[in-house]
Amino acid sequence: MIKKFIKAISKPYLIPEKIINTIRFNSLRKKYNLRTYENDQNLKFDQLGLDREKGIFKLKQLKKQNPVLIRAMSSEHETLFSSISLFKKKEYLNILEIGTHDGINSYLLSLLFENSKIKTIDLESKDYEFQNSYNREKNYINFIKQRDEIIKERKNIFFKEQNSLSLINTNEKYDLIWVDGSHGYPTVCIDIINSLKLITNNGLILCDDVFTNKPKNQDKTYSSIATFETITALKKEKLINFHLIYKRLEVKNNCDPSKRKFIAVINKNFF
Repeated sequence: MIKKFIKAISKPYLIPEKIINTIRFNSLRKKYNLRTYENDQNLKFDQLGLDREKGIFKLKQLKKQNPVLIRAMSSEHETLFSSISLFKKKEYLNILEIGTHDGINSYLLSLLFENSKIKTIDLESKDYEFQNSYNREKNYINFIKQRDEIIKERKNIFFKEQNSLSLINTNEKYDLIWVDGSHGYPTVCIDIINSLKLITNNGLILCDDVFTNKPKNQDKTYSSIATFETITALKKEKLINFHLIYKRLEVKNNCDPSKRKFIAVINKNFF
């Protein structure tokens, strides 16, 4: 609290804007109806042929059995993966994850799709961007150690230090691709294009952290409208179709439309 106060008074010219933003947020929060958005989310899953409630139930059971999956930064992508794993009309035998991070999502995928091969890639540990993003600056060595320990527990996870841009040189095919590396231009645009080359017929490409409004503090790593602009352009040319589901439903994350994030579910149109 003290740090926030000191930071605020260090830039007094920003105080009026912060006051206005706080008033606006409180107004949006009071109007937010969680049940309405939960129903809307269920409908979005239905449109994809998925049962969200069953996905939630399966996910809860897995988390009870595997405490490593319990974390503060959980989002609807976990429910989405869980629901997809219950979809009987398609087998997802080869899965690619772009952006391993701490390995927990890889672990989840390996449990949900036990008969699948999970390939997960992230930047080399010596890469400057890897060492200096996601608050890893001072403890990236311990971060790597913990990540590797999590990954080694599951035999169907195959981790590789690899810049996702190099996927342009591979001919492997995947039934499910999770795009969760850098979220800005040019990287995410290239990741999506490469994924379209690598996806199988009727396969799914999922993209995390999709902003439909340009973030105020847009950057190349965390917050960008790049994914939405890329998939919108591809859809305009009838190369893909996509659906958006809410990333989080909690009031603090979803009540402000200008800051709301989504997960994109993409189908490639094969001609």
